[in-house]
Amino acid sequence: METAILVLILFFLLILLGVPIGYGMLITAVFTIKVLHPQLPLVIIPQRVFSGINNFILLCIPFFMLAGEIMALTPLFDRLMQLSRALVGRIPGALSHVNIVVSMFFAGITGAATADTSSIGGILIPAMRKDGYKDGYTVAVTVSSSTIGVIIPPSNLMVVAALACGTSVAALFIGGIIPGILSGLSQLVVSFIYAFRYGFPKAPPMTWKERLIAIVKSAPATGMPIIIVGGILGGVFTPTEASAVSVLYAFVVGGLMMRKLPEFKALKNCFLTVAARLGAVMFCVGASMVLGWIFAKADVPNAVGRFIISITTNPLLIIFGFLVTYLIVGCFLDPLPAILIFTPIFLPLARSIGMSVIHFAVVMVFGLAIGLITPPVGSCLYVGAAISGLKIEDFAKDLIPFILAITMVLFLIAYIPSLVTYLPDLLLRH
Repeated sequence: METAILVLILFFLLILLGVPIGYGMLITAVFTIKVLHPQLPLVIIPQRVFSGINNFILLCIPFFMLAGEIMALTPLFDRLMQLSRALVGRIPGALSHVNIVVSMFFAGITGAATADTSSIGGILIPAMRKDGYKDGYTVAVTVSSSTIGVIIPPSNLMVVAALACGTSVAALFIGGIIPGILSGLSQLVVSFIYAFRYGFPKAPPMTWKERLIAIVKSAPATGMPIIIVGGILGGVFTPTEASAVSVLYAFVVGGLMMRKLPEFKALKNCFLTVAARLGAVMFCVGASMVLGWIFAKADVPNAVGRFIISITTNPLLIIFGFLVTYLIVGCFLDPLPAILIFTPIFLPLARSIGMSVIHFAVVMVFGLAIGLITPPVGSCLYVGAAISGLKIEDFAKDLIPFILAITMVLFLIAYIPSLVTYLPDLLLRH
């Protein structure tokens, strides 16, 4: 127990001191080996880092990133905008609702929240301002809706969670569908309330013919998530193969079929952006594998489990503890390293109270994703602030109702497991 406490204190002290998360993991590992287990060679650290990233399933991440980047350069994104206008454009607060709905569609393409914020925000924040929306509200609705991108498949965080939990990527993808839709609907409710309170405008009217044309034209864009999920469920390809197919789809359908291929310079920037992001992701994954091994060596998971059970054995209270931890930790850590750090600690305890791995993983990703829009570390906040030119405190007040709505959905899916497990059980039943 003393060893476990020492390792945890050192790690979180490094985080509080502002040490980058990946370096904090490696420093903790080196300290533990040199001080607590001097008989072990330090060469085990690079070996563990390499074995951590030498996993076929992790190829999903760069391919899904690249597919989203390419799609954003093609007319497919504009088609999603037109579809969203056709669906919710005549409701007061049209652009606000469009912002959320297009995020739900775009989530099935990028699987990344910051990509959602930058792509959608760059277009809709200026448009909403021009239509008379409050400056703070335009950013708040944009950054909050971007969290849907890591819940609805494909999701890079779900891939990482599947790796950490040792479960199926397909199961987590499908398990995120209902929670992602509920998150979007909860934000639409907040958007409706704001629209009627402040008298936000409707979009110009569309005839039924124009709506039908918008729906038909959007089919290539909405087809990507359908092909990905359908192909995985049908056994046509694995999740990793599906990610490669998504890149081909984005290039062929978005570029060739729509006769607007991305310029070479823009395509080059896509690859450079993905490479930079991938480097950071893989460094964290590799370092977390070392830290996970150190945690196991120090008996941290069992120590934490014994501590929590000494306080309560009530499953409902233990789940409540998980949720509070995710919400607090999400304020200080990005979701990806947080998933890799807390999975080996919490998963054994979740299993002991009868929580399924799929339910545990989806709830964890959902809870930590809220941290993307909460200070001080929320990455989507800074992207939204950069696009809008506002300070975070300028739109924090308008963001609170959206955070509360998403948090309500988090508690709902945590305490009603079937909202997560129903579709995987139905579609993956063999």
